[in-house]
Amino acid sequence: MLPPPDANNVPQEADQLEKLYIFCIIWSLGGALMSDDRDKFSEVVRTVSGTLLPSSSLYDNYFDIENMAFVLWDRKVPEYVPPANRKFNQILVPTSDTLRYSWLLSQIMSLKKPCMFCGDSGTAKTVTIFSQFKSMSMDKYLVLTINFSSRTTSSDF
Repeated sequence: MLPPPDANNVPQEADQLEKLYIFCIIWSLGGALMSDDRDKFSEVVRTVSGTLLPSSSLYDNYFDIENMAFVLWDRKVPEYVPPANRKFNQILVPTSDTLRYSWLLSQIMSLKKPCMFCGDSGTAKTVTIFSQFKSMSMDKYLVLTINFSSRTTSSDF
C-alpha cells in the first residue's frame, strides 16, 4: 500500500504510519475472522494503539493514503445505476462489502499472490471474485473454475 518513495503522499509522521500499519494488521491478521471476533479484534487493536482511531469498527474503515485518514467504506460505494439490458442474475448492486473485498482482492492479485476468500454462505464471495476476473485481460490470464458448495466434503474427490 505504500506509494513509491518519490511520491507526494508518502506517510511521514509516526501517527500516519501507525494508522496505515493498523489498517494492514486488520486485513492481514484479522481478515479471516468472523463478525463477532472481528469486533473483539478491532477493540483489542484500538486498545493497544497509541493513536486516535475512528469510533466505528476498524473493519468498516479504509485508510485513505491520499488524505492520511480513515474513511468509512460506505462513503466509497458508488451510486447504483440499474443496467438497461441485463438478466436479473447478472446484476451486482455495489455495497461496502463488495467494494471492500474487491479492493482487497485487487491488491493481492497485483502482488501475484494466492488468495482464498472465507466467509458465510451468501456473502457474495463468488460474485466478487468473478467480477474481478471480468475486469482482467483474458489474453494475460486464464480462469479455472472449481465449484464447491456448503455440501462439498473431502470424500467428494
